Amino acid sequence: MATFRKRGKYWEYRVKYTDSAGKQLVASHGGYRLKSSAQDAAEAVEDDLKRGGDPSKQDVLLLDYWDQWAEAYRINGKSINTVYRYKLFRKHLKSRFDGRKLNSIRPIEWQKFINDFAAGKDRKEKTTRKRPRERSKDIVTKMNSYVRGMVKAAINERILFSDFTFGTKTSGVRSSGKVKVLDSRDFAKVKAIAIERASYRNIGALAVYIGSMTGMRISEVLALTWPDIDTKLCVIHVTRSWDHLYGTGFKPTKTDSSVRDIEISPSVIELLNKIHQEQAASYLRTGYRDEDQMIMRDPRHNVITDSACNKALHVIQNKAGIPEDKQITFHGLRHSHVSYLISKGVDIYYISKRLGHSDVTITMKVYGHLLDSQRKQEAHKAVLFMDQL
Repeated sequence: MATFRKRGKYWEYRVKYTDSAGKQLVASHGGYRLKSSAQDAAEAVEDDLKRGGDPSKQDVLLLDYWDQWAEAYRINGKSINTVYRYKLFRKHLKSRFDGRKLNSIRPIEWQKFINDFAAGKDRKEKTTRKRPRERSKDIVTKMNSYVRGMVKAAINERILFSDFTFGTKTSGVRSSGKVKVLDSRDFAKVKAIAIERASYRNIGALAVYIGSMTGMRISEVLALTWPDIDTKLCVIHVTRSWDHLYGTGFKPTKTDSSVRDIEISPSVIELLNKIHQEQAASYLRTGYRDEDQMIMRDPRHNVITDSACNKALHVIQNKAGIPEDKQITFHGLRHSHVSYLISKGVDIYYISKRLGHSDVTITMKVYGHLLDSQRKQEAHKAVLFMDQL
């Protein structure tokens, strides 16, 4: 039963209870201007006790519990990208709920937070936009989903008795579902300019050329070493990737199936041999020794960044006369590579293996819309052949 006392101008409640170990404890809190407010708070504590709650856990802060939960269940042993995402989400939670108790968050507060997060109201960008740039629905859904996972854990621990994320509506910019690619004419221009500019002093152009000719991810291109190039069989061995986000060096490929061999043309080998000779001559002059035998090192002996690769691609696209609104990023080279192969009738199963997809259904899901014209051709052949039967 709760008792109340007035200390100065404020009321305090005290609720005696027995914990799960049989120990007698007291839950107390003060600072209420009205006795009725203290009575309401005490009644809430007693209700929680009846439901099996532990008052000693009621003061836990949202951010503190997020840290405990994420460390215990989510980020231990996970990839750098996963850890970064949890830290990023924590930063956004801190901006709105710093110092707030976990059990004080109301559903309407959470919905408003999600609405503002989706609208990008927290973004402070140097831009001419009249409104903040909205976030994608995918990232907004992830934020809500991660916090919902934390809330469920808190309910299991009897810290919470209801889910403040229940019924939350997520919004944001929906992906068109279509990948951005260069048409075959522009793609050919990019390839031609890249091979013309590629040299030891312009490694970015080499990266663009390799990306165009192989469809490799940027992290895979940056991780290439000279032993990965089989000059006799004209094959690139993809065995690992490069951490271009955090600069930690080599890391495993995105998936197990990403470890693969990619067939290349003799012209690619010819260019690589030329640049290998240029690199070796430079190292001989400077006395530099590269134990990793990296291909994508610039004249300062640093592995080039993803930003440098995208900048090189941007320069090449400008040179090719491609309008800004039609230009692609480095990852768009991968999509353009696939688009070109599909347009030439290359088997989708081979393309899937070339990309390092674990299953052809992944390839079909991403590039299915590019297969429409091929489907029409195959349908025409099927009807024609059946007519000839």
